[in-house]
Amino acid sequence: MYVDIEYLNLIKFQGCIECVECCKKPMAPLILEDFEKVYEHFPILIAKLDVFKPVMLLSNEEKCPYLKNGKCSIYDTRPPACKIYPYSPWYDKILIDLSCPGIGIKGKKLPCSKTEFINSDFYEERFDRITEKLNKTLEWTLQRKFTYLTTAPYGIQLFFLTEAEDFYSDLILKSYVNLSNYAFLQTNNLRILQSKE
Repeated sequence: MYVDIEYLNLIKFQGCIECVECCKKPMAPLILEDFEKVYEHFPILIAKLDVFKPVMLLSNEEKCPYLKNGKCSIYDTRPPACKIYPYSPWYDKILIDLSCPGIGIKGKKLPCSKTEFINSDFYEERFDRITEKLNKTLEWTLQRKFTYLTTAPYGIQLFFLTEAEDFYSDLILKSYVNLSNYAFLQTNNLRILQSKE
């Protein structure tokens, strides 16, 4: 459950050294600048949510394919969504996922205002001008055509891009080499994607 941090004052973060619950999340939303940071490790697809939105597939029904022996095998190059978790930007708000097992009454005090957050270890440049970045991503997405791929186990329809029209489209097409890590995507449409690699 994500909530606006302005409503929280006393929560703390124990850290995530032994916890891998966030590695089981199904997907993470992306903004255009994320594409270059994730395409080498994760497939970038388009999810039909309230509108079409680019997402990075994280788990293959059970866990992230890069979770090895309870540790992230790509920790130094992990995606922005993983670096900032349990926080998440949403337009002009900063949300926090209270379902994170590292959150409680022990540990380091979590920042609970934008000023505290900007000056904390959780801050990442992705939060700068996030409303502008989300709007730019939406505008880019609305100008593209997508083809239905499958409905993910969590009930979200996933689509793929078929043509490289620009830099971001090219990164999406390159990301499709990672689709073989996701068993639920082994459909007839996957052959179409693999032929584009």
